Amino acid sequence: MSRIITFIGKAGIGHTTLAIATAKWFSQQRKEVLFVTHNPSPNAEILLKTPLTNIPQIVAPHLQAVQLQPTIMLDQTWEEVKKLLSLYIPMPDSEEIYSGELILFPGFDSLLYFNAMRQYYQSGDYEVIVYDGRGDLETLRMLGIPGMLDWYFQRFGKMFEGFSLHKIADSIGGPIASAIVSANVDTEKVQQGLEQIRSWIAEGMAVVGDAGRLTSYLVTSNEPGASAETKWLWGSAQQVNLIVSGVLAYQCQESNDLTDLQQVFAPLNVTSIPALKEHNWDPLLEALPDFNDNHQAPLPLKIDLESRQLFVFLPGFTKKQVKLTQHGKELTVEAGEQRRNIFLPPDLQKLSIQSGKFEEPYLIVAFEEKQGQA
Repeated sequence: MSRIITFIGKAGIGHTTLAIATAKWFSQQRKEVLFVTHNPSPNAEILLKTPLTNIPQIVAPHLQAVQLQPTIMLDQTWEEVKKLLSLYIPMPDSEEIYSGELILFPGFDSLLYFNAMRQYYQSGDYEVIVYDGRGDLETLRMLGIPGMLDWYFQRFGKMFEGFSLHKIADSIGGPIASAIVSANVDTEKVQQGLEQIRSWIAEGMAVVGDAGRLTSYLVTSNEPGASAETKWLWGSAQQVNLIVSGVLAYQCQESNDLTDLQQVFAPLNVTSIPALKEHNWDPLLEALPDFNDNHQAPLPLKIDLESRQLFVFLPGFTKKQVKLTQHGKELTVEAGEQRRNIFLPPDLQKLSIQSGKFEEPYLIVAFEEKQGQA
């Protein structure tokens, strides 16, 4: 089974260096490793001493590297989308749209990155994939794509159930109905396509919520602003159900600095990593934590049915930064410029909220019997 390693924290404090060190650490154990970056800066190429392309290439024994390039991925994805659509909808040759014409919408690159990571993960060619992203809110939202899509499918999926163009056409009538019917869409294939998307979503959610398959580490320095931002991102990671397994303190060798960071990021283990000097990777590799150790880390969400309580782990936030609302059978938690919708288990759906309080680092929600309910 493949696993993904990624890093979260303030930019500019060694993400790429630590990602490459991690890839080298696994490759020395004879694991087949893929280092993935999409950062446009040449830093990764300089550190690896190899020009990177959009195709994985060998840079060391058991280690390959690739640089994701959105425009090329857009071209490749467009060709795949056209083939998929042609199964359901006739594609007129006279209205051909070429991939070279397509413009990349803001934010769409995250979908392309996620799709590329999904393909590498499912290929089975790599035992470990080390993802060198920006490590900020954009990375978290990319990792949260399966959960977001799952919510939309649960909310709007019924609209596609029993989908019938002929019924729609009969209700409309006239020339519009004729146009709909002439589209000759195979509704059975549409349903099959939707089921395929649902399976991708379910697998993506399983990976993000499993620390054994997606391991994330915080990256910080001893600079107060860096540690504060990294802790805020730690809390934000909980909103996409991402478990953080530890902290890598880059270029923090003083014991006082480490003691302070351990207090800030408790109960996570903080590991001090020395600076890279003259491309000598050995000191970094020796300092890295044992990535094969299943570190115990706080779960983003705990539900205690016996006490009728729900615990949302939100480090780095204050009471004023957290908002809780209930919409039918789900709770919405707003924090870190993100919303997380939590579908309540059946036993709690029948109850009403008794209280919602923030006791750092947890949002604690208590439930009680609804009035008039026996």
